[in-house]
Amino acid sequence: MFRSLKYFVAVFEELSFSGASKRCFISQPSISAAIAQLESELACQLFVRHPKGVSPTPEGGRLYPKAKELLLGVGELKSLLIESYQQRELKLALSPFLGSERVSNIVKGLLDKIPNLELTLVDVNDAADARLITKNQCHDNEIFHPLWSDSYVLAMPKDHPLSHRMDIPLIALNNIPFISRQPCDIDDAWRYAIQDRGMALNIRATVRTEEYALDLVSAGLGVSVVPSYTVERRTDVIVKPLADIQLTRVIGLAVERDHGLPADIHAFFQFC
Repeated sequence: MFRSLKYFVAVFEELSFSGASKRCFISQPSISAAIAQLESELACQLFVRHPKGVSPTPEGGRLYPKAKELLLGVGELKSLLIESYQQRELKLALSPFLGSERVSNIVKGLLDKIPNLELTLVDVNDAADARLITKNQCHDNEIFHPLWSDSYVLAMPKDHPLSHRMDIPLIALNNIPFISRQPCDIDDAWRYAIQDRGMALNIRATVRTEEYALDLVSAGLGVSVVPSYTVERRTDVIVKPLADIQLTRVIGLAVERDHGLPADIHAFFQFC
């Protein structure tokens, strides 16, 4: 039945037995015989023949999406069985903000779960099979699959004057020594919030990663706004929520529209 469903989908999409024949590289009588056998097995007519081609019957219209789903499932199953015996390569581009521990967990999970995988990690701007990025970094030619989100908090030294407060209004950061990070994935929203309140930040240093920013915060050089996950295991800084603004970033997998990932690799990231 698999072959008959394949021919059925071709006829349905081409609206022609001859078109399906050319598409499947098989003779038109073979296509007609397969459809006739399928109609017999399902006890219903799938197409109405006319001089200019065919039109699907209501039964054919109901069968089409199910046939596509079944064919896709069989194709994925074949890929899984074939790929499990072949050495496969995956070039994954990573944004620098993900953090070493998170990247290590992703790499370990991929190598543990995907047999015979040769993994190469590259910079976010290098050519890759997929990119692990924030949503605002996604290109027009990519499909973005959201995986998780990070909320932002304020990190400060333990002896900071604001450390006694339960939460911190944004205006309280006006002219307070601040550790900035560039590039920053919430840069547009952050700059807008600062300008909207007429504030001025006293930027003491600008660094590339959240780890560096937290090290400078711990040294007492200023405060910084960082994703909450980066401070989960740090005991050298104090963390406070921002009272009047919510800053979040969505992290996901970006894949070019014309280049999908193998089913098991894509499923791994969805599980993450």
